[in-house]
Amino acid sequence: MDARQRRSRAALRAAVLQLAAETPIAEVTATDIAAAAGVHRTTFYQHAASPVELLLDALGAEIDEARQRTLGDHPESSAADAIDAVSRAVLEHIDHHAAVYRRGLGPASGGGSLHRMLGDHFLTSIRLLREQGRVGDAPVPAGADHDYIQASSDRHHADGAAGAIAVWLDLPEPRSIDTFLQVLDVIQPPWWPRA
Repeated sequence: MDARQRRSRAALRAAVLQLAAETPIAEVTATDIAAAAGVHRTTFYQHAASPVELLLDALGAEIDEARQRTLGDHPESSAADAIDAVSRAVLEHIDHHAAVYRRGLGPASGGGSLHRMLGDHFLTSIRLLREQGRVGDAPVPAGADHDYIQASSDRHHADGAAGAIAVWLDLPEPRSIDTFLQVLDVIQPPWWPRA
């Protein structure tokens, strides 16, 4: 991607985040985003097929960068410290874009739901933590399939964290990241590393 394309992508991402904070993403058009970004509508379609896709791309890029910064750059930290660091980074991102996430995680989000994107992000983080040896496997009952138990446990953790964030976003501002992390500690299973 050349410098002009990177500038266009950055402008489009900023525009979609601004518009999604003001209006449900299902009501935002490619033309709206292109106008707000100061680019032609055809430029929009060079970067995304729809406003929802662009929003997911913009948010995903930020939280993926937060994961890389906290988990990828500090392989020596303990499991609890790593989980705390990545959770804080993602929660700071979500709090910064609270209006977007409140809409995208709410019951009226429809096709603009952010729950799956967040769940998939957390699922990737859990798998990375396991690959790094910071998180072990869930206990497997006798006779149960190990891979099925791990996949179920990981998806439960990932989607449960996204649901807990939706509840946290409904708290009055200023919301406390520390309080959220304390709640997360309480609702995680006993074998999960504690922050």
